[in-house]
Amino acid sequence: MRVRYVLLVMCGLLASACEPKAPAFTEALVLGGVRIEATELSRGQELYMRHCASCHGVDGSGRGPAARHIQPGPRDFRTGSFAHKSTPGDDLPTDADLLRVLKKGVPDRGMPPWGAMQEVDLRALANFIKTFSPRWRTSVREE
Repeated sequence: MRVRYVLLVMCGLLASACEPKAPAFTEALVLGGVRIEATELSRGQELYMRHCASCHGVDGSGRGPAARHIQPGPRDFRTGSFAHKSTPGDDLPTDADLLRVLKKGVPDRGMPPWGAMQEVDLRALANFIKTFSPRWRTSVREE
């Protein structure tokens, strides 16, 4: 019975992956005081779903299907709170901070490095991660 359920779920996922999808973002957003084009955010979302959602969750909650195997669990991006950053206190990280974590990973927390990814894709991914927290929409940071 369990095998049948797993096969049904897998078939459903494969079928939905083949459906044409509309762009996730149709308008630019201002995140951290910087205008990010819809095409870049859509690319970042695509990369996030492929490389990050299994741990961080589709909603950025840190509760993806693989999260239960990681202790402590993955970062909840919705809070806008980050540990690996150069900024003081509860300030949002800089883009350089986000890119550094994406490139080098956090091996002791189970996050792999994505340094082989193209810079333009890393930036798209970092900018998409910002969409999870409303803090980025109200903040203007200086790099």
